[in-house]
Amino acid sequence: MNGFKPRQAAAYNSRPTVHRALNRREFLRQVGAAGLMAGTAATMGGALTGCKSQDSAGGPRFRARPHPAAGEWKNRIGLAKGGDDPGRNVQVAVGKLCGPDGAKTFIKAGDVVVVKPNIGWPMVPDMGATVHPEVVAAVVKLCLAAGAATVKVFDNTIGTASKCYEFSGIEKAAREAGASVFPCAPHRFQNVRFDDPGVKRLTEWPLYADALTADVLINVAAAKTHNASLVSLCMKNLMGLQGGDRGKMHQEIHQNLADLNLIVRPTLNIIDATHVLIMEGPGGGRKEFAVRADTVVCSTSAVTVDAWAADPANLPWKQGHHDLAAVKHILLGAEAGLGTADPGKIEVAA
Repeated sequence: MNGFKPRQAAAYNSRPTVHRALNRREFLRQVGAAGLMAGTAATMGGALTGCKSQDSAGGPRFRARPHPAAGEWKNRIGLAKGGDDPGRNVQVAVGKLCGPDGAKTFIKAGDVVVVKPNIGWPMVPDMGATVHPEVVAAVVKLCLAAGAATVKVFDNTIGTASKCYEFSGIEKAAREAGASVFPCAPHRFQNVRFDDPGVKRLTEWPLYADALTADVLINVAAAKTHNASLVSLCMKNLMGLQGGDRGKMHQEIHQNLADLNLIVRPTLNIIDATHVLIMEGPGGGRKEFAVRADTVVCSTSAVTVDAWAADPANLPWKQGHHDLAAVKHILLGAEAGLGTADPGKIEVAA
């Protein structure tokens, strides 16, 4: 897998730093190394000072509110396609899903909102490895306009956080939109028991405290291929809330992702397919690996929105890369009752 050559760098970024795509071995090694400190802190640190997300036994819990219509809209998506304005596509997609009240249907005055985009790689927006910054900015603005008191934006990145936040353009765009933007700190991860009866494999995992204590969690994924899970969409994007040895998530990754999504259930899930990374995901590394699709799709269900986006009939995946039936974590999520993987049952809101 080849990345930039030095003479190509200026075409994609004004900085002289060269960023090459990682192969699978390098990817897993870096994930494991990055998670080691976080996992140790979460395992040894006990209860985290200031964390309010506790159950009756004293353990941390995920507590963000589901969308009030989450059950009714479980098979429903909001879709915006076309144009060259990713921010407007966010507004259109959310408006189609939620109606004229938009984000006010799930945000209350004074809420603390976490917007969790994919910021995992030090790549500029048109590489498709990260969420487009205009998408993140639009989500932040919708939340603040709906009455949120605080909007936090962060991701547990694969690459060096400062470079990922800067080169992706997300830090600047989110701050200018009014968000609090910060990298994940190792001591802020807490072990959470995966005690939902539907969980098949994972028993616990360290998750980031700010996601556990938020009133609302908005999951914003980039549409891209992945060398282990075939695609990386909203279900996979939740791994950015995990600490510990995330390399281990790639062992039986499909079941692990289904288990993670049983425990962490975002209020809203958004897929940014402004650029679709159709080759060498999840990191990419060349402009030609991505195809512009100018699409944003959202749902209360990560499973349903992923099923729509993973279908080669809907996004420009490379021919022969996968079919929907091969993306097993989506099927497992549907079996667990988190949404539908049947294209015929997905309702596209008008």
